[in-house]
Amino acid sequence: MSNDSIRNDFGQVLALVQEQMRDLSNIQQQRSTMMAKATAADGMVEVTVNAQRTVVKTVVDESYLEDHEFTDLGGHITSAAQAAVRQLDKRSEALLAPMNERRKAVSEISGNVIGLPGFREALAEVTAMGDAMQAQPKPTENDGDGDVDSSFPTIRS
Repeated sequence: MSNDSIRNDFGQVLALVQEQMRDLSNIQQQRSTMMAKATAADGMVEVTVNAQRTVVKTVVDESYLEDHEFTDLGGHITSAAQAAVRQLDKRSEALLAPMNERRKAVSEISGNVIGLPGFREALAEVTAMGDAMQAQPKPTENDGDGDVDSSFPTIRS
């Protein structure tokens, strides 16, 4: 392989890594503020989860007991919370998709320049950044609005 080819591959990898670095902060900010809501029991139970997959708000319509059993309430809350987390996961995956594609592109191109001094370490750092973005955020008790989460559901009237 010629020096020009290696130089071109290195330039491509460098450009992809720089783009990855620019997007990293923006994506982290967007992911940290994500919230999702889902309902159960014909919309009478609504659960909101934050980016850490923590339930931050539960609302039960006051007419819930007219159509549903109290003993089923826990299951409805759980179902709504799980649906909200699935929504959050889908949005997070979509947000991370461009970074994952760039990571693949860097890995494919990097084979030609892997022997360059310091390149292996830089590539490992980019891979670690992507892995850190995929990791689950640490749970908190704040719902993102500055309010501390209450362990009691809100009853809507």
